[in-house]
Amino acid sequence: MTELNNNIETAYKLGQASLASVQKTTGSLPFVVVPEGSKVNTFPELLERPINLKQNVSLHTAKDFIGYVNRFSDPNSVIFVDVLNGRVKAVLDYHEAAPVSVYNTNANQRHCGHIANFNVDKTTEFKKIEECSGKKFSQTEFALFLEDIMPHIAEPVAAELYEIVQTLSANTKVDFKSGVRTNNGEVTLTYNESIEATAGREGKLTIPETIKFGVQVHRGGNAYLLPARFRYRISNGAIVFWYDLDQLEKAIEKSMEDTIDYIRNGKEITEFVNDQEVKTVLPGVNTAVTILEGTV
Repeated sequence: MTELNNNIETAYKLGQASLASVQKTTGSLPFVVVPEGSKVNTFPELLERPINLKQNVSLHTAKDFIGYVNRFSDPNSVIFVDVLNGRVKAVLDYHEAAPVSVYNTNANQRHCGHIANFNVDKTTEFKKIEECSGKKFSQTEFALFLEDIMPHIAEPVAAELYEIVQTLSANTKVDFKSGVRTNNGEVTLTYNESIEATAGREGKLTIPETIKFGVQVHRGGNAYLLPARFRYRISNGAIVFWYDLDQLEKAIEKSMEDTIDYIRNGKEITEFVNDQEVKTVLPGVNTAVTILEGTV
């Protein structure tokens, strides 16, 4: 028992001496070995600086992502872009490419532990339009939906769209009969309006074959025209409406290309301050940083 106590006391004294010496350096990890079980206890929090850098941050705007990358990047930093998923990831301490004589380069490995992430978020209005593509609406539901998204529809013009909404909202007790496509691509729907004590009244509703949404795909990005095809189906006098977005992936890709172009090359924005037009140049990332399409 006395021998064990002596060993513990000796280990404690050695550990204290070790800690005292390490506090004056930055390259060694302080530790104490406990004799029982030979357990090693390390104390990285006592170092002036950590031995290895490990940091993972998420930035919410392209501007802040660029600022962070420019602060910590070096010529070996790499940015990876996942276009369709809207993810941008910078590995700031990526492996160093060292030239060799036999072939192009060899890698001097690094920890790849300093990461900056930027998720290019879709706008609220685009997500709503995307999620409702292909969804079946009743007559009343479709009227409410069109009224809700009217500010984001570029074609047809608001007056024409408002007339369609008013017709759908006002004539709720109707029996739809048929639809005829006209020469200009529009569809004319024929319906009978139920009127008490009368034989009813025939009406017609003209809807366009396509609509075009004018909307930002990603936050901070440009607005795009998103074409969609109007669809309808008549069954036993009832009608359902829906639309199918056309070339959706191309719109997402184009919007992401604009974002990556900003990250790579910067961009110029125009603002109005006291009714004066002011142009501001926003920088891109350091030209030495490599940008690749891919994931890691």
